[in-house]
Amino acid sequence: MTILEVVIMVLIAALAAVSVAAIYVGLLNWMGAAFVVRCATCHHLTLSSSNGSRESCVHCRHPALLHPIYARHHQPAVRIVRDGLRY
Repeated sequence: MTILEVVIMVLIAALAAVSVAAIYVGLLNWMGAAFVVRCATCHHLTLSSSNGSRESCVHCRHPALLHPIYARHHQPAVRIVRDGLRY
């Protein structure tokens, strides 16, 4: 087995896992347990337990974790929304 075959099998397994997760999120949406809504601040798609848009999302609260290259090159333009987590 070559390294290319191993990489292709890992890629296929990752795509299958993402597809199954998307199916389950869609089923939760049909049951009313989870809704895919847009964030009111940055308009990213996010999950919510209610059908209304959220005030902020993970993209707003932690931009450097989800978009590190963009956040590094656009320091003044990155908005940090107050995070409700207590450490």
